[in-house]
Amino acid sequence: METPAAAAPAGGFFPSFLLLAFGTLVAAVLGTAHRLGLFYQLMHKVDKTSTRHGGESVAAVLRAHGVRFVFTLVGGHISPLLVACEKLGIRVVDTRHEVTAVFAADAVARLTGTVGVAAVTAGPGLTNTVTAVKNAQVAQSPVLLLGGAASTLLQKRGALQAIDQMSLFRPLCKFCASVRTVRDIVPTLRAAMAAAQSGTPGPVFVELPLDVLYPYFMVEKEMVPAKLPKGLMGRVVFWYLQNCLTNLFVGAWEPRPEGPLPLNIPQASPQQIQRCVEILSRAKRPLLVLGSQALLPPTPATKLRAAVETLGVPCFLGGMSRGLLGRNHPLHIRQNRSAALKKADVVVLAGAVCDFRLSYGRVLNRKSKIIIVNRNRDDMLLNSDVFWKPQEAVQGKHTSRVPTMCMACFHLACLGAGLN
Repeated sequence: METPAAAAPAGGFFPSFLLLAFGTLVAAVLGTAHRLGLFYQLMHKVDKTSTRHGGESVAAVLRAHGVRFVFTLVGGHISPLLVACEKLGIRVVDTRHEVTAVFAADAVARLTGTVGVAAVTAGPGLTNTVTAVKNAQVAQSPVLLLGGAASTLLQKRGALQAIDQMSLFRPLCKFCASVRTVRDIVPTLRAAMAAAQSGTPGPVFVELPLDVLYPYFMVEKEMVPAKLPKGLMGRVVFWYLQNCLTNLFVGAWEPRPEGPLPLNIPQASPQQIQRCVEILSRAKRPLLVLGSQALLPPTPATKLRAAVETLGVPCFLGGMSRGLLGRNHPLHIRQNRSAALKKADVVVLAGAVCDFRLSYGRVLNRKSKIIIVNRNRDDMLLNSDVFWKPQEAVQGKHTSRVPTMCMACFHLACLGAGLN
């Protein structure tokens, strides 16, 4: 005979199941309400009479970050942001090809130390930029690419020039984001600008769908039927579209900070600097090789030059560091780099990478003590498992999981130590 104790668990199964099912249903409802923006709409308003548009928010962030030029090839997807930039005094430079727009933004980034900005239309406009974006990635140039896109509701539905742009640019950019509401424009662009300059600089991509750039009355005309449809399903669809429109613009024009976010540019530790100083102080035939990274902000080129002159170490200049010391500086060596590297007892590679330009490290003497300074760990240790070994690899830690460091900190530390 079955005992009451044995039957008790079976009797308690149904209340537990019902409780679990009810909890799951509540979680699903709350999750759906959150995705539809219903909670946010309870506390924020939509200004249906405003003629403002998301392009104004884009331009305001660019101006707050000191952007002076936006390079583009004009297209309907991005027209509002271009018009707004001109109104705020940002010069819009129209090019004949989208790849040229990004190349020009890259040039501005390298020459000014700020973020270069390009804006192109959706689909083929963006695919045309791939070569220049990859070039900015390899050159570690902080470039912001703004790309138009189909309206949020029409993506993956065969809209004009609609492709999966995010998948295309994720391998090329440090930061990729698609703005889904007007209120997200400002924080997304601020985050993108900071990411472009933090750690190892590089290109970033922000996708701006049509409906976040144009004003409410225009989006409403395209998105929501003029008359309430008949039938239950028609009314449900109408409510859904009306809610999407509301969520796009709710809280859109509330004041938000537009200026730059703090940059994450790690510094070398005092212990690393001290070890480098000790190695250099014992050197009899030291040699310095400066690459493009040595000229990255925030250290001005004038301070880097002063540090190099105080060290008094002969040097080779490459990439963006060319011209740092002027035409006839006594420390600048222009020829026989391979022979000099073989004879040096200490070599400092500051932003220089052991790739094809240094014969993958084969030009370095294995008996030399190598100090390498680089923001990117992969670049810093490239081919170190085959042709060369670093005595001191100077780097830091960065929140994006890429070890980094400030290129000029080592030189400035030596300057402070009075080495010459």
